[in-house]
Amino acid sequence: MTLDDEAHAVRHFARKIREKERAGYVEVGSETKAPRVEAGVRLLDLVRYGDAYEPVAGHAGVVVRFHDFEAGPGPFYEYCILGADAGRGLSLVVKKPGHDEAMVSAFLDFVRPRVGLAFDGRSHRKVPLPAPIGPFDHVLFCGPSLTAVNYEGRLGTVFPIRDCEIGDEDGETFVEARIRGRGSMPSTTWDREPFPVIDLRFDLRRADGFGEIGGRASVREKTFKVYPRAMVERGLRLAAEADPGSVLEIRNYRRDVLRVTPEQPRTLGEVDRFLLGPASA
Repeated sequence: MTLDDEAHAVRHFARKIREKERAGYVEVGSETKAPRVEAGVRLLDLVRYGDAYEPVAGHAGVVVRFHDFEAGPGPFYEYCILGADAGRGLSLVVKKPGHDEAMVSAFLDFVRPRVGLAFDGRSHRKVPLPAPIGPFDHVLFCGPSLTAVNYEGRLGTVFPIRDCEIGDEDGETFVEARIRGRGSMPSTTWDREPFPVIDLRFDLRRADGFGEIGGRASVREKTFKVYPRAMVERGLRLAAEADPGSVLEIRNYRRDVLRVTPEQPRTLGEVDRFLLGPASA
């Protein structure tokens, strides 16, 4: 086809892909790459289902699409928060059960003028809110490197968090594990319980073996790694049964470390207070 210019070709290319997807086609990979996206092309001309979004009243530059799924993830709202030039933006997904219009509106008011924070060369930015929005006191801006589909670096993600859920000094690997790894933070569920940072390092030994893990005599993790809360519960039990000299170390979002040893056991309540921080006291 002969079109006006490259930007017109990119828009047409994206539109034809959307048409095929609506007809039931699924992308499986190809050696043929999409045309390189030039400056000046609107993000919504590239985003899947871009023409199905509707403007959000009272929020210029923000559009939304409601997905009325009964199975799978269930119904959810998918927002696209556009930057000033509409060439870049942020994705925000909120599941319907926790969707509160007033809370989302306050969140959009804060995020829209700050879209550029996701494109400043960092993988992410943890930013405090001037006042809590519901249970949340911070916002996590994620750049395109942390977004599964980023439309050639034009789309990041954003969602509210509690202070205890992302470490201030976390690098990209840790943040990716917390938001996209196994047992990761349910960031689209706004009515969730706190999901604090849990980093574990341990060297637990028992000469006659740990019955809970099939008789193994030792379990070790040499560096701090992200673990689910269930592993904390198991670790506390193993530490209580371990031989002297064993240690379990738990690191929270401030990078404080709580040591657990056979000589100094801890309760799960103590650990939870340590992970959640001062606000939980």
